[in-house]
Parts: sequence; structure tokens; C-alpha cells
Amino acid sequence: MTTDTPPNLLILCVDCLRDDFVRSDRTDTPFLDSLRADGLDCSNVYSSTTTTTPAMASLLTGTYNERNGVMSLRRGTLSADVDPLGAVLGDAGYHTEAQVTGPLLPETGLDRGFDVYDHRSEDADLFRGWKPELLDRLESMPEPFGAFVHLWELHEDVHVPDEYDSPEYGATPYGRALSALDRDLADLVDAAPENTVVAFVGDHGESVTFRNSPLRLLVKSARDALQYYGGVDLRDRVAALNRRWDDRGPDITDHYLENGHGENVYDFTTNVPFVLAGPGVEAGSVNAQLRQVDVLPTLLDALGVDERPDNEVDGEPVSAATDSDRPAYLRACGASLHRERNWARAVRADGYKYVTYPDRDWDAELYDLDADPRELRRIDDPDVEARMERLLPARGQPLDQLEELDIDDHLEDLGYL
Repeated sequence: MTTDTPPNLLILCVDCLRDDFVRSDRTDTPFLDSLRADGLDCSNVYSSTTTTTPAMASLLTGTYNERNGVMSLRRGTLSADVDPLGAVLGDAGYHTEAQVTGPLLPETGLDRGFDVYDHRSEDADLFRGWKPELLDRLESMPEPFGAFVHLWELHEDVHVPDEYDSPEYGATPYGRALSALDRDLADLVDAAPENTVVAFVGDHGESVTFRNSPLRLLVKSARDALQYYGGVDLRDRVAALNRRWDDRGPDITDHYLENGHGENVYDFTTNVPFVLAGPGVEAGSVNAQLRQVDVLPTLLDALGVDERPDNEVDGEPVSAATDSDRPAYLRACGASLHRERNWARAVRADGYKYVTYPDRDWDAELYDLDADPRELRRIDDPDVEARMERLLPARGQPLDQLEELDIDDHLEDLGYL
């Protein structure tokens, strides 16, 4: 390989991965620890949505969903007006492949631009026999390549390899699975050519602490029926319950009544990891607030690719010198919200988080993140609310004008519906 050969790109995207698990002693992750130490480690990155398909649309295009057209798991396909990563790298002479699972079906349009788009069964993962196939592919892929690998090992239901199913690897199956996955990630990176830039990312976070509590499930079911179907605003009562159970979890601290992802825009479901390492990447830690839409322009800069999307992007490149916070736009549009009228839009900026429900007659939520980082107590400040409201992007095309994908059978199999 000559020095003029462009670097390869390997994106490892772990579904449902919270950033705080990557940088704590709750799990045993020697590979990720070394990747962070050797690369560009961004600790304050926020997902555009807390649902996989629209989050991945933002990551692969550098745009928010109002621009790229993918509004939820089954609402909207990738707009012809945006250029995704696969297309941009293809124009630059790269061979492009995606290895995906879960809801990332070709019907979403996310396959556009990839030379190979392989959607596998969700039970084909690194813990259950798929690893040799992926290793073989990484070792034989034409160069230069851009490979996007979407991993499902932390998504509920979590299956922990027996040798990691003990307390030293985590207090919950989620943490233990991450400890096990760390070793597999190391093997994937080792299988790639030396001249490969590695991007480690998450699509969204997850609430896991009280996942298996029957009492929590019962109370949450009642809340969902009244609030999501009946339109009864129970947020103050739910917040009081969350405060009462605050910090009682076995492994992490998140909100008692929440479960999984897609239903809210709290930090435990929006703060995701982004680590970049490899040839030409300047190591450093970036603590400034960043967005998922910043990933694409950062990757193109790291590869030295001159081609750029023809469309306007919402993200900006990140470097070790980045020190200014960027307002982060967030959405909750999961199937677990049951109706599109329950979707939330939010912005995280200037030490506050502002949450609105545009199709419900509910007051906005405002949190002072410095005083209340757990987002357990709403505050009232009309001036701040007005300022935050102006940071929200336009809503875009009405939902009833967007295509509804015919993928309900697959979503039911995954447990979304």
C-alpha cells in the first residue's frame, strides 16, 4: 500500500449505547478505553432522535430529519434531496458497504449509495455466530472502503455470553453485554487494514435500571394509557415519582418510570458516544456540546475527502480544537409513544433543555441542567423559553403527507408494535 492510498473508514455503531457507560467503571472495556485514549474522544454528543432509523438518517447525512425526510421508524424515506455518506464516498472512489439489522430496512432509503447493503436478522450478532462472517468481510473488502456496521448486542432482549454474566462485568445484563462486546470490537478493528480510520458511535441511549421491575411496568402501563391515549397530562406526577426513586437503581441512575428509548429526550437517551481514531486523526478530548449531525462532516474531514454533499448540511466538522457548544436539536418519535401527537421536540443549549409537544395542549418543559442535571424538576422562565423556542428548526412537511412504510410485520417481530 502506498502512502497515496486514501484511508479506509470503519464505522462501528452500537445500538442503544449510552455515553456514560463507555466512560465509567460500571463495565470492563479495555479496548474502548484505549480507543478513547488514542483518538478524538467526544463526550458530549447528542442524538437527533431517540429512535434508530431517524437517528441513523441524521448520522449518515449530517442533517436533521426535517431535511432528510426520515421522521420515524415508518414515516418517511430518505429524501432524494440529500446525499448520504455512501453516495459521497462512492463519488470519491470508495467501495461502500453497510452491515445492518433491526429496523434499518432498505425500504427506509438508507441503503442509497452503498455498493452492498446487507440487512441481517437481529439474532445474527457477534455473540451468536455472526462474527466470523464479518471478520472475513473486513479482511477481504476492496480498498479504499467505507464500511458502516450496525450492532444490535445491547438492544433488548440482551443475551450475555456466559463468561461475562457475572457482577464484575456489570450489575445488569446491559452492562455485562457491553463488557463482552468490547472484546469483539477489538477483534473487528484488528481485522481491518492498518490504514483504517475507526469511528465508534451510538444511535441513541437507553433507560435500563428498572427494566425488569413488575411494579414499574404496571405503573408505566397505566401512565401510557392515560397520557398517550387519553391525553391526560401526568408529567408532574410522573416527575414526583421519579424523584422519589432517584438514585435507587442497581447499576445507573435514570428515571424510574422510563423504559428503553424513543419516548423521551432526557440525557440518558440522547447522550451518545463518538470516538474517532486512526491515521491522521489528532488525539484529544472534546467536552464541548456536539450533535449527531456533526459526525458526517467530521468523517469526511478525517478521510481528506474533498467531495461534499450537494445539499446543505446541519452539522459541522469537529476537531481536537473544538471548544464551543453547539445547540442540539432533539426529538422523541418512538413507536412506544403510541401516537404521533405525543412526539416531542426539544433543544439543548446554554445550560438548559427545552421540550415541547407541538400536537398536544401541554405546557413546555424547561430544565436548568447545571442545577438539575438529572432533569427531575421543571422550572419557569419565560425569557429562556422564548430564546430556546427560537432555536427549534421549522417542523417541515406535515406527517400525513409523508409515506408510511409497509414494514409493520417486521416492526412487530422486533417488538416495536
